[in-house]
Amino acid sequence: MSVRSGESWAQLITTFRAGPTAFLLAHGSDDTFLAELLQDLSSERISEQTKVSMLTLLLEFPTLLCPDPEVGEQVAGSLLANFAPLPRSPKLSWLRCHLLVVVGTVLISTEAFGEGSQASRDYLSLLLHLASDLNDQRQGPGDRGVRVAACESLRELECCYPGLFSRRLDSLHSMQQQELTPVHQGYTLLYSLALRNAVLLLARRGEGALSELLAGNEGLAWEAVGNAGAVSPACLDHLLLLPTPSETKELKSVLSQLLDGSYLLTPPAQSQLLWHLAQVVCVIRTQSPAIFKAQLVRLFGTAHVALLHASLQLKGLFTDSLFTAEDEAFLLRRLVGMAQHPSLPSPLKLFYLDCLLHFPENRPLGSGSEEGLPVLLTPRLASCLFPSLFNDPGTMLARLNLLSLVCLENQGPEAERGVGYIFEHVLALADPVAGKGGREATGLFFRAAYLFARYFGSRPQLMGELTGTLVRLYRQRCSLAPNLINLLNETQLVLDDPAWPTSLSKALQELTVGMPLLPPWEQELGWHLKLLARVAKESGVPQGSTLGFLQRLVRLAGAGQLGDWYIGQALLSICRNLLQHQPPPAMGCQLAELLQDVSLNYPDVDVQDRARFYYTLLSCLSGDKLGAVLAPGGRLKARTLSSSIMADSENFAATLTVHPAPQPLLLLQREAPAKPTLVPVPASQLCPADAQEVKDCCRRLLELHSPARLSLTYRLLHTGSSPERLFCLLLRFERSNNFYEPVPDVCVPCLSATHPSPILTLHLQPCCPYPTELAVSALYTTQTGLTYCSQLEPLQVAFPDIFLPLALPMNWDCESRHHLFDTLWSSLCPDGSGDCAESLFCWPTTQQPLGVLVQAHFASYLVAEELGTYKIAIALPPHYHVLLQAQGTQGAVRVTIRTDNWKVLPHLSAYLRKVVE
Repeated sequence: MSVRSGESWAQLITTFRAGPTAFLLAHGSDDTFLAELLQDLSSERISEQTKVSMLTLLLEFPTLLCPDPEVGEQVAGSLLANFAPLPRSPKLSWLRCHLLVVVGTVLISTEAFGEGSQASRDYLSLLLHLASDLNDQRQGPGDRGVRVAACESLRELECCYPGLFSRRLDSLHSMQQQELTPVHQGYTLLYSLALRNAVLLLARRGEGALSELLAGNEGLAWEAVGNAGAVSPACLDHLLLLPTPSETKELKSVLSQLLDGSYLLTPPAQSQLLWHLAQVVCVIRTQSPAIFKAQLVRLFGTAHVALLHASLQLKGLFTDSLFTAEDEAFLLRRLVGMAQHPSLPSPLKLFYLDCLLHFPENRPLGSGSEEGLPVLLTPRLASCLFPSLFNDPGTMLARLNLLSLVCLENQGPEAERGVGYIFEHVLALADPVAGKGGREATGLFFRAAYLFARYFGSRPQLMGELTGTLVRLYRQRCSLAPNLINLLNETQLVLDDPAWPTSLSKALQELTVGMPLLPPWEQELGWHLKLLARVAKESGVPQGSTLGFLQRLVRLAGAGQLGDWYIGQALLSICRNLLQHQPPPAMGCQLAELLQDVSLNYPDVDVQDRARFYYTLLSCLSGDKLGAVLAPGGRLKARTLSSSIMADSENFAATLTVHPAPQPLLLLQREAPAKPTLVPVPASQLCPADAQEVKDCCRRLLELHSPARLSLTYRLLHTGSSPERLFCLLLRFERSNNFYEPVPDVCVPCLSATHPSPILTLHLQPCCPYPTELAVSALYTTQTGLTYCSQLEPLQVAFPDIFLPLALPMNWDCESRHHLFDTLWSSLCPDGSGDCAESLFCWPTTQQPLGVLVQAHFASYLVAEELGTYKIAIALPPHYHVLLQAQGTQGAVRVTIRTDNWKVLPHLSAYLRKVVE
């Protein structure tokens, strides 16, 4: 296998990222590509930058390229073998860092990491050896980046397998204390994580001494690999450790040393260190949280978001045992100020607003998982957070939500003024919507209206004004119907009293039914009907005016002025909601007349049939049975559904449901393709072709035509032990890739053991000439009236199934056919710029004779034969070709291959190998 160039690998990497699964299928197999990648990583002809790009494929798709632990361990071993000979120079530092990270990623992702894995032991030994080079004593500053990568890799292992280094805390602490270079941060975070996990495991086990844990230097705790989920910060409240006073003093010394040097770390690293140490102190109850008191002054004085978040984490964990009331008030004012700071970006402001909604109070009144306001956040303090029209939509909605909660939970004139300001702001957002505002302005207004209705839906005067604004907007823009429907649905879910959704529905109904019906109908009538269908679900809204409006539509349909299928379906959706609403007898008569008029006068037959079905249900079922039948996904009551049109059965719901089949009953068996019968042309009718005719025929064969279809024949069999009759079978086919166009469904009216098994023909339209697999599912009805869905064995479309013969002239003599094949052969000569390629396939003649193989597998594609040389031409849909020249030479058979699509060569080689075997 030759080494690819850097340009070739750059193109391969781009193609792989575009579609990894399709790339591996087209490439032959993932093992081949992976072996090629590992081989070229050790080549000196490829630049370091290209090798780093190759390694990123293993970083991003480790389980795709290494599907099982065995492959993962082999890949890790190969990468470690590549790492060893690399010289320790700053130029190769970046590549060595990537190798370390990729080895860990592969071992962890493929679950190959463990004590029994040699690659895992070698990898850990290498990492610990690199990390032991303190202060660049052995390798110098040029290799410092590799040490950073080693520390990060060790931390990743400890994170994935908590407790792995719990027996090496003393050596990790010693390295952390001795390291004086900027790599000190990596050693500190590694030690703090290992300390946190070790303390939590010790508290979980309930046995062992803390002093022995801190002084441990025995090796690695490989049992942590099998108990990766043993440590979880979520269970801190249930863990408890009570060490002796001497052990507590020793732990306090370690914690103080880590905290004193924390200012040397970056803000994200400081936040992580504080969180690790806070969890340790939370478990060890003999250690006071006051050890963090000195850090609070520095944390309160910083503007970095990571450190502010660390302060909130400490406050949520220790509450009033660490934070005084003055600290809490200061932190709250700090959050309010940062949430409206003009120099901060919007994402940070949203974060601070969210912190206010989940502020960890010293004396919390509720659970911290739900939104709630701190007691100290008064309307006066939050007044600077009132939104303005200059805020971006996200910030505006977040401020509205916060200020609404503030005004809702407080009383007094300030809160009332705040509610009035919020309402004026919501109404101001409606003006751009009325002026044909875009989707962003429309969505902003309706979200703001939802927030106001959620918190102040019990204020009738304000909600009445909001209702008038919404009705005015709908009068101007009927396309707002989906927004109004969504607003009704969402507010009904959150409001305890549905008075306002009902009032809004009634106002929209009055507006809609009073609008004149003028053509063109499609622009506004569809929105009106959608809105009325939603209003029909409201129990508190009289529906008489809606029925009158629908009667007008039916009269217009009977007069031929409208009769669109979509309008008819929208009209019947209103009727369905009214049926499900259990109408009173008077409305039931009016609805029955409407359905009868639709079934008789509406121009569309499908609408007539559905209206007739609804009329039958209305006239034959009581209200509770009707609601149970029409309820979407609802369960029927224990009471039976008996009527004049249905049997007395509690299984009526089952007849309306598609059930999974208890066992597969169907099988698609491939039928052998009928070999084409070639009618020999009498020798007297054969004629030679001149050179121009041969060229024209060659050009015609190679031109792009409409893609040919493949026809595969299958027999549908019943595999059950006691075959029963199946009705209305619908076979659906799903592609595993995009190599083929979607396969249409196949319908079979009946499958019975007393009749011959039906033969089905699948028509496939290839987009690429590759084999594929089709998933098959069947939907059918049994004699009991139940509908089942079953999965069938997937259908394999093999590579030879794609072969098609070339449309050659039948009356040409042998010499002309030879000349035609030679012209085609020359046309597919690879020139290095296109997709044409040439390959060679050989096998010993000790196996079957060449002529027997050709007649058995390639007789339909044989163009010419001359002195033991067989010239074969195959067409591959949609518009590709393969030419073969097979001849026996010196105890072997040699097949020379040319094609205009080099990507089919792996599939062709696999097929030839199968034919020979």
